[in-house]
Amino acid sequence: MKRVSVILVFFAFLAVSSSVLYGQSQGIPEVWGGKDISMVMSAENVTLEFDCAQGVVMTPIKADASGNFSVAGTYTPQRGGPVMKDNPPQDLPATFKGTIHGNVMHLEVLLQDKSQQPPAFTLTKGQAGRVMKCR
Repeated sequence: MKRVSVILVFFAFLAVSSSVLYGQSQGIPEVWGGKDISMVMSAENVTLEFDCAQGVVMTPIKADASGNFSVAGTYTPQRGGPVMKDNPPQDLPATFKGTIHGNVMHLEVLLQDKSQQPPAFTLTKGQAGRVMKCR
């Protein structure tokens, strides 16, 4: 009976470790989150959701040896209520700049119009963001 239990535990461990390694090799997106922000980073791009905005970066974020990064993308402010056909949200050019140290990312969204620039964010890898969308 003990031998059967040991064998079952071994195969269960093997199945779990294989699925984890398989998932990593398949490029499963990384989830990062924090207060007022949620980010999904894939091998191709980055999508961001803010309380009253969204963002897109068409390349993955890759930090240098010091943990610093700076990538170009778009930031789209949103507002509550219906979206008007004749006044849709406008994509604004943005620079997403920050640092990654371990599982913590500090992120700034830099816009030409400083009045629309959001505050800096702190994100944690593997955590869902806490976002309250404008309604």
